[in-house]
Amino acid sequence: MAAARVVILLLAASTWLRGETLEIEARLLAITPPPTVEQVRPYPRALATYLYEVRAVHRGTCKEKRILVVKWAVWNRRPLPGLPVKPGTIARLKLDHFIDHPGLRGARIVDRILERELRLYYEPSSRPPPEVAKALAGKAEELDRGVVGGTRKGWLFLADELEHAREGRFWEKPWKQVSRAGVDPLPALLDFQKRLQAVGVGLLVVPVPTKVSIYPDCLAAGLQATTIPSDYLKLLELAGLNILDLHPLFHEHRQDPGHQALYCTQDTHWTPEACRLAAQAIYRKLEGQDPPGHADLRPGARQIRGDLARMRKAPALPVEKIDFDEVIYPASRGSHGYDYPTSDVILLGDSNIAVFSDPKEELHGPGGGLPDYLSLYLGRELDVIAAFGDGVHQARLNLYRWRSIRDPGYWKNKRWVVWCFTMREFTRAEQWSTEVPLVKNP
Repeated sequence: MAAARVVILLLAASTWLRGETLEIEARLLAITPPPTVEQVRPYPRALATYLYEVRAVHRGTCKEKRILVVKWAVWNRRPLPGLPVKPGTIARLKLDHFIDHPGLRGARIVDRILERELRLYYEPSSRPPPEVAKALAGKAEELDRGVVGGTRKGWLFLADELEHAREGRFWEKPWKQVSRAGVDPLPALLDFQKRLQAVGVGLLVVPVPTKVSIYPDCLAAGLQATTIPSDYLKLLELAGLNILDLHPLFHEHRQDPGHQALYCTQDTHWTPEACRLAAQAIYRKLEGQDPPGHADLRPGARQIRGDLARMRKAPALPVEKIDFDEVIYPASRGSHGYDYPTSDVILLGDSNIAVFSDPKEELHGPGGGLPDYLSLYLGRELDVIAAFGDGVHQARLNLYRWRSIRDPGYWKNKRWVVWCFTMREFTRAEQWSTEVPLVKNP
C-alpha cells in the first residue's frame, strides 16, 4: 500500500512540477468578456479566465489537453488593452502554475467559463510593468554600478532600492523569483513576534519607506507615487503583526510646498526631519497619545558627503547641507541614545536607526536621528541595536549575542522592541530565517 502511494505521488509529480514555467502553443476556445472597472469595484485590479486547447508543449510538462488561464484584465482601475477576444486564434503562451503565486490568492477573478476541474495557470506577461521599471529603461550601466542619477539635479538613488521598486507588487510573484532570500518574509516576522510575546514584550515593525517611494518624480519626471508599499504592509497587519506604515505620513508631509526634505539627495538615508516625524508616530503607537512638547531642541545644520555620492565617486557634487532641529542632551548625560541595556524600549534595525545619531562621520554625527528624537519624546534612554546593511537577520543575531547571552535577566521589565529597517529588505535581504533565537536555552 505504501509503495502504491509512492507511485501515485511520482505520477502526480510527472504531470505537474511546482515552480515549473510552461511554454506552449495553444488555441483559444472560450473567453470571459472583459470585466469593467465598475463590475469589479471596490477591487482596483482583476483577472479574467480564458480556456485554451494545448496544441504543442515547447517547455515544461503538460499532459492536459485543455487548460484554464488567468490574465490581468483591469489594473489600477483601468481596463487593459490587448486581451484575446476571438476564439480559434493560435497563441504561444508562457505560463506559471497559479498556485506558485500565493500572493494572487486574494485577487479578484472574473470567470464566465466555469471549467472547475481544469488546472489553473497564470500568464505573468499580462501584468503591466511598474512605472519605475519603465523609468529605469536604458539605465543598466548605472544599476550595475550601484547608483542611479535622477532627473532632478543632484538626486542620487541606490540601485538595490530601485531593483526592489521595479518588482512592483512583489508579493504576488513567486518569492524565489523576486527575493534574494527566496522565501516569504512573513514567517520570520511572526516568529520574532512570537518569541517576544513569550517573554512579555511587544513588537512594533516600522519599515522605512524607500527614497523613490516618496520622491519618485526626482528619479524621473512625471513618475507618480503608488500605494504598493502600503498595500503590502496592510497584508502584514492582517496577518497579525503590529505595523507602523509611514508612507501616508510622509506623502502628506511632502504635499506642503515649504516642507523640509525627508531624504538626503546624495545619501541613501532619511533626514532628521523624517526621523523626527517617525519618532512622533512611534510614540503615538507605543503610548497611545501625542508626544509632549519639548524645548530641548535647537536649530542646527550639517554639511554631509552622502554614501551615494561616495559610491558614485562624484567629487564635482557640492556637499549637501541639512537643516534640522538638533536634540540637546543634558550635561549629566553627555552622549547620544545608544547602549542602555536597562531601558524598557529596544530600537532594533539597520543604519536607518544610526544615521544622524551615531557620532561616526559617515553617519553624519548625533542629535538628529531616530534614537535622539524618540528618546526625547519618551523622556528616557533607549537600547539601540543596529546592524549596518542587514536590519532583519544580523540585527536579531546582534540582539541575541550582545544582550541575551551576556545578561540572562536582560528581558526583565522590557516593554517594546521597535524593529525599524528599510522597506527594500522585503525582497533584497539575504536571509529571512525563523531560526534566530531570542533567549538562551538553559
